[in-house]
Amino acid sequence: MNRTGRHSARILTQSSALAFAAVLALSACGTEDPAAGEAPDDAAPSQEQNEALEAEETPEETAEPESTGAAVEGAEAEGTEVKVGAEFTDKETGDVVTIVSAVRNNPTEFYEAADNPDGEMVYIEVKVVPGKSYGGTISASDFYLDSAGEETNYAASAKDELEAAGYEYFERAPRRDGEHTGYIPIYVSETAAELKGSYIRPEAKVIGEDKKVPEFKSEFEVPAA
Repeated sequence: MNRTGRHSARILTQSSALAFAAVLALSACGTEDPAAGEAPDDAAPSQEQNEALEAEETPEETAEPESTGAAVEGAEAEGTEVKVGAEFTDKETGDVVTIVSAVRNNPTEFYEAADNPDGEMVYIEVKVVPGKSYGGTISASDFYLDSAGEETNYAASAKDELEAAGYEYFERAPRRDGEHTGYIPIYVSETAAELKGSYIRPEAKVIGEDKKVPEFKSEFEVPAA
């Protein structure tokens, strides 16, 4: 589903080493000549047979451009990639997050897109290099786009169509696993030429310590396709 609004506080684990805890056919042609059936197997085809074969081959040759045209229509249905290149560092956790690019105007069967000509399915490409201070995860739910004045994040049910289009789905990045890159599908109910977005890591409580890590937020913009 498409979530809106902020999520609750998160739990982090303090790390003292590099290991961290993860929370987060063509048919044959006949002939009317009675003698045709008596001809030897290696006999050359008659003039009538050659003409019949040429007539059969013609539809196959003319049908090929139609197939090419269908492939072109399929290509036009694909989304359009735009570069973003926004990078920001969470000074509390040391996480470096980059919004690499976005794929706009993707065909979708997402339930909110039914009978809504004003909406748009966007795939956000993110790259995450986790810091070494904490464990836990960086989640797809931390990335938002503005949708008619409201913050909306990942459309989880669009995962299959994103992967069918050839993109790697980003669900979460455990800090213990290091760098991770992938795409997040986000559906906006009211699109615009340029879309505002944000990365919001919620406030987090450190396990085993009387300490809270304050929320971190940074904004980016997805350009027009």
